[in-house]
Amino acid sequence: MSSIGTRMGLVAAVPALAIGLLVIVIDDGGTPAQAASACRAPASLAGRTDSLVPTAGFDVEQMKNAEAIMKAASNLGLPVAAQLLGVQAAIGESSLRVIDRGDGAGPDSRGLFQQRDNGAWGSYSDRMDPMISATNFFKALQRVQGWETLEPSRAINRVQRNADPNHYTKFRTQATGLVKALGGENAIGVDPSGTCPTAGNTVVGDLEGNWVHPLPGSTLTSGYGPRPTPAGTINLGNFHYGVDLSTPGTPGTIVAVTDMKIVKTRETDGAYGTGVTGQTTDGKLTIAMFHMEAGSVQVKEGDTVAAGTPLGTEGATGNVTGRHLHMEFFAGTPSNPSASAHPTIDPTPILKEKGIL
Repeated sequence: MSSIGTRMGLVAAVPALAIGLLVIVIDDGGTPAQAASACRAPASLAGRTDSLVPTAGFDVEQMKNAEAIMKAASNLGLPVAAQLLGVQAAIGESSLRVIDRGDGAGPDSRGLFQQRDNGAWGSYSDRMDPMISATNFFKALQRVQGWETLEPSRAINRVQRNADPNHYTKFRTQATGLVKALGGENAIGVDPSGTCPTAGNTVVGDLEGNWVHPLPGSTLTSGYGPRPTPAGTINLGNFHYGVDLSTPGTPGTIVAVTDMKIVKTRETDGAYGTGVTGQTTDGKLTIAMFHMEAGSVQVKEGDTVAAGTPLGTEGATGNVTGRHLHMEFFAGTPSNPSASAHPTIDPTPILKEKGIL
């Protein structure tokens, strides 16, 4: 049983946006959306376009174009809600590719957003440039009165003016997944529907600085360091950036290895699968736990939990060959532990010193 093998190149999950409200609706019939809880967007993109790998069903070219869209929204001071709309629109128009052709309805349409040659979207080179075309999309969106409260597909339709106002609805989940993938640990609270749920602020248990085994009843199945890429997993490099633990028989319960504040929860998120990232209360370590069973996470972002608090169930989601817990340590409290700029450290000496291994 093996898990993701490298940090370099794994998308900083995912970048960029000004602080703002994410507004979402749950019906697609045109009912005004309800403002969700404040959803802070990252101040800058966490990923590096030269180290992206395919994720969330998109290749590197598509991800670079999505990054350009997100940066354009951020540069205009727009919230994560706008970024989601921009990526959603471009998926629906071009599958996030700079297309040098139109269609029957618009033979002069070009680029990520299939913008027409009518003078409203700039020159041919403007329409073929991801940043410029995205910027023009968002400037047009800003002219749509109340865009924040419109159902997402209908907000996009007010800009694109295509025949079907519901055309973009089916691309919402993909857009949300991609924004999360590019936004990293700072893409807080955006779930697959695009909703920003209320962050948790609960303190669970007594914070006494204890350390416990993160997967009781398990054994170490793969250590930190060089190793061949396991058969059945995506080749992300011949280095294991964490430790793997596995229980025999039925899946085990993954618990907080020490007192920590939960800074990220994931649900079937690309190579990582379902999991939790926490930062120790003394700020010395960030600890990420991956590949949990889908839907099993029991804590919320913002919660502070004591050692031994159940976090989720051992699973096999993400880039794995079998059920286990993959755990990574980062020094300090990096804003985005998934970014290659923040290398992992070997958990083994720490776990041995605490009597866990």
